[in-house]
Amino acid sequence: MGVRLLFGAIGLAVALLTALGMNVLFNTLNTPALLAGNKVLLFDTRDELEERLEQAGAQFGDPQFSLSWNNRNDLDLHVIDPAGSHIFFRQRTSPTGGELDVDANADPLRATDRPVENIYWTPNNAPQGPYKVYVHHYANHGDRDPTPYTLRITMNGRTREYEGSLRYGEESRAITVDPREVADWAMLPNERPSWAVAVMAGWGAALGLLLALGLRLPQAFYKQVDRAEFRLGRVVGNALGGLVLGALAGATGQLLFGWLFGVGETFARLIGLAMLGGLLGYGLAHCVPNLPVNPARWAGIVGGVLSVWVYQWALEHFSDATGRWLVATLLGLAIGLMITLLFWRMRYALVQSGGAITPRRIEKTYRIQSPR
Repeated sequence: MGVRLLFGAIGLAVALLTALGMNVLFNTLNTPALLAGNKVLLFDTRDELEERLEQAGAQFGDPQFSLSWNNRNDLDLHVIDPAGSHIFFRQRTSPTGGELDVDANADPLRATDRPVENIYWTPNNAPQGPYKVYVHHYANHGDRDPTPYTLRITMNGRTREYEGSLRYGEESRAITVDPREVADWAMLPNERPSWAVAVMAGWGAALGLLLALGLRLPQAFYKQVDRAEFRLGRVVGNALGGLVLGALAGATGQLLFGWLFGVGETFARLIGLAMLGGLLGYGLAHCVPNLPVNPARWAGIVGGVLSVWVYQWALEHFSDATGRWLVATLLGLAIGLMITLLFWRMRYALVQSGGAITPRRIEKTYRIQSPR
């Protein structure tokens, strides 16, 4: 059984090492920051606060004041606008157009440990001048104090976060901010679809290149494999082919994921990973000896489909980096097993035929030479 699983294990090991190396490279290049604001097939670029706001049905505006904390206590957000209007849970709107549209944990029976509050003005409709904002710990619903919080302020397309912690009954220090004086704040992340495609193309290229080499070179130990497969020119050419076709697989999977994201993230990832795996298997079949096209393609598709649940499990329990190497190893295992299956199948055919299958027929069909 160990011999039968050899190339599956090789594919798994090569893909794992590739994914781990790419994760180191991504961290070195600070790729998560580069991809912020984009929807990427194998990167978790979701902003925790924005995700909570979306789930709570909050509106996004400019200026916008958003508060988040991580227990069931009741913290309240207060904003006083330039006209002197005070917006908080007892006065949710102002004559200037401001609105508190999300007020979390006011009811202890409906409290959540992922609360958020939000006050906003629609863009270009807010009064100019200084805004005063502070946080009040209104009620303790049984969780430990002090309660840490994060306050995010967005103004004129820029953002800044403030952190603090409060005990029951305390108020934070008031912060005064003016939309005309935020030039040194961080810019809001912009969507850059081309960066997302480039990063996924690079991930696929590395996987395709190293799998093309990793699944080819060990076959040199099999005497029945045609020696021409290991000439330098053919090895280099097919390795480059794996790189190019892997890049195409990664880019295509990302494009499909981005286009279908509006239908549903899980569905979009399913289609994107199935396409990535199928194209990767198809490409490697043209770059690796004894890897049949249809089995490799379907192995990649099945591996991609299964990768959806593997990746989501990794996001829930670990990180997207863990998800990337799990996806890579699953694809490498699935595609590599097709070579193992072919060697086993041909050995079985030769034994059953008593050696009646001619070397020419085997070489033509499978690129394997049988000993006479």
